[in-house]
Amino acid sequence: MNSFYKIIFLFLINVTNIYALIYEIGADFNYDRMVYGSNRQNSTVSKSYSAGLSTYLFELTALDLNYSITKETTSLNDTYDVGSGVDLTNQLQTSESKVYGVGIKQMLLPRKYRLMPLISVGYAKQFMEYKTDITLQNRTTKATTTGTAGSATTRVDSMFGAFILQYKMTEQFSLKASVKTLFPAGDWNKARDNVKYAFGFSCFF
Repeated sequence: MNSFYKIIFLFLINVTNIYALIYEIGADFNYDRMVYGSNRQNSTVSKSYSAGLSTYLFELTALDLNYSITKETTSLNDTYDVGSGVDLTNQLQTSESKVYGVGIKQMLLPRKYRLMPLISVGYAKQFMEYKTDITLQNRTTKATTTGTAGSATTRVDSMFGAFILQYKMTEQFSLKASVKTLFPAGDWNKARDNVKYAFGFSCFF
């Protein structure tokens, strides 16, 4: 565990021993699928999962710890002549992004309201992996060969922001919809370039 997160964890333990804190746990899910091409031969599938723990140090303000993972797969089935009687028939591009975040969550209305808007902002570490597999086919024999054309792993210091709308079903359980952004730390111009919409739930205890 990163030393920064160890400090946060120890802080929460110490504060819990002094105050009767309110906790909120939540989860979101997002699924996107796009099919395109003249013969609908190409597709992109994206799945995102996220979970968070919020510790309310004050009535409407919480320390927000969150984790998310996004997996995206793009299958390109256009055929290209790469020379020597060989065609490129498929490219399978996969990417995985893991994000660990810590920030502040703020309720914008008192808890008595059934429909509750919130905002959450903070710092995040983003770990990304990319890989491209290809399929080659001999035009004469129709024999195929598969291999990896390239891969990469990166780590980015990032910032996150979210607008959340919760609908209180009971005092402990809410449904929620959210709009989230993640961008390189300090590069505010890119905040609108990576926007995601998600649905989920949250529980208070």
